[in-house]
Amino acid sequence: MPMRIIFYLLPCVMNIIIGLFFFITMRRLAASGADSFAVAGTMAVWAFVYAIVSALLGAVQQKGNATKFILAGEGILVLSMIGFLLFPGMSMQYVWLFVSGIGTAMFFAPFQVIVKMLDGKESSRGTVPRTAAFYTFSWSFGFASGPFIAALIWGLLSPETGWRTCYKINILLVLIVSCFVWFLHCFIRRKNADQDSAAEFHDDAAAAGKDSGTPEKLPDLAYLGWIVAGTGFVTIAMLRTQIPYRCNLLEMSTAQQGIILAAVSYVQAFLALSLWKSRRWMYHPFPIAFAALCGLCALLLFTFTQSYPLYVAAGLLYGCYSGAFCFFFTYHSMANPEKSHRYVAVNEVIVGSTSVFAPLGAGILADVTGDSAAPFLVGAVLIFLAVLCQIAATWRYRHL
Repeated sequence: MPMRIIFYLLPCVMNIIIGLFFFITMRRLAASGADSFAVAGTMAVWAFVYAIVSALLGAVQQKGNATKFILAGEGILVLSMIGFLLFPGMSMQYVWLFVSGIGTAMFFAPFQVIVKMLDGKESSRGTVPRTAAFYTFSWSFGFASGPFIAALIWGLLSPETGWRTCYKINILLVLIVSCFVWFLHCFIRRKNADQDSAAEFHDDAAAAGKDSGTPEKLPDLAYLGWIVAGTGFVTIAMLRTQIPYRCNLLEMSTAQQGIILAAVSYVQAFLALSLWKSRRWMYHPFPIAFAALCGLCALLLFTFTQSYPLYVAAGLLYGCYSGAFCFFFTYHSMANPEKSHRYVAVNEVIVGSTSVFAPLGAGILADVTGDSAAPFLVGAVLIFLAVLCQIAATWRYRHL
């Protein structure tokens, strides 16, 4: 149990690292007088290479080599953090973001391939929901915490040295993650060896139909997870770029903007964690549709209201939606062990590609229409269409 808890913390730490360098690069570029396109390009550069590397990993990663990819990625990430620290020029920020995209992609896609092995029965019915819930909570909490930690450390120190201290902390965190991944590598190697030695026994049990740990065959709905969560990631990427822009027009303070965005990420994390005992709702038409209704209400509040309390309420509602679709997304990619090494790679491609195109599309839409709320309205329409597709695809399984 302690080892499992420690390794579930690894995605949290990795997202803290990502949150730290995202916050620093965006703030430093903004302070240097760079325009909004240059600032938005920081995430786009990282996300582009993240998506490409995740797609390539999907063709080669498996349980036997996943930890080797992770260790290699941690080495690349350390080099990028050292680059941020030693070569801090504004134009060089994009180079190190490119390199860090490679390193982070080599963590998340392979980690999802082997994370179920931390449980005793990796293919049992209860393991996949538990793994999906803990994993989603871990990265969501880390992503929410990273910018706050960076702002706190930087705020306590001087503007000239604070960001350097953050990168030093990042280097230390990457090295700590690498040490734990090495232990994980040894654990996985031993477990694979044990499974190989017991292969004949398991084959005989399976042939006799007596393997009680094997779950019944459930439909493969990974494609539906990609549709539902792909739409969700488009809208959440719009939120992360357009909330600050719209709130600035509405003259909300920086602290208020931070609270609104934090509400989304923290509710997302804890709602996903609360789903760890899920069994069948992921195959039914209405639970995820209800969560999508929360997302629709949130986007409509962002579109048609201008009150700070209502924006906080919208953030809480959207967090309920994002927590549900992130869990749904992760669960269906892990529910089929023989295909999960490819499915989780597709997941990361979707995360990366939506982080490239959605913010840019939202900005262009707001500029063309002259309405800062237009992206939220378009996002609401996309959610509505996705939930119609989801209900149609799962209607036959409503009595599962």
